[in-house]
Amino acid sequence: MESGGKELRDRPVLQEALTLCRKHKAALLVQKVDRITRDMEVLARVVKDPQVTLKVASLPNADNFQIHLFGCLAAQEREFISTRTKAALAECKARGIRLGNPRLAELNRTRKQQARQFADQHSNLLQSLRNNGRTLREICDVLNDAGMKTAQGSMFHPVQVHRILKRSS
Repeated sequence: MESGGKELRDRPVLQEALTLCRKHKAALLVQKVDRITRDMEVLARVVKDPQVTLKVASLPNADNFQIHLFGCLAAQEREFISTRTKAALAECKARGIRLGNPRLAELNRTRKQQARQFADQHSNLLQSLRNNGRTLREICDVLNDAGMKTAQGSMFHPVQVHRILKRSS
């Protein structure tokens, strides 16, 4: 899930949805206004876009003015959340509470070691396919067609193949 406080340029899925709406002359349907953004400038750009119609499931009859009003409330809620979070963290710090996982460094070392072992087991095959001019997507297709799984038991995607090749080099 992406943060609703991010700029539009930092929201590739939302950008893609808006592009598809423009291309297919379709409405963008969201559950609540704050699922688009909690940033009023971003919301204003989406609402003002003449090629995009915005529909909000929780406000089925809302016009652009009402969507802006609910956007203002969402922006204010974002500020409230930030204030409450900062206050809670300061309180914890004042009481001497350490946040986070104290074993995080150990867990990360273990995960990196497991990733390197997995990469070592598969690097020869992947490197061979890559040296024969196969793209990352084609390598994924070969691995998936052969029934091979990632370390997590999923199908391969290009980013995983790239990481294995990077670890083995």
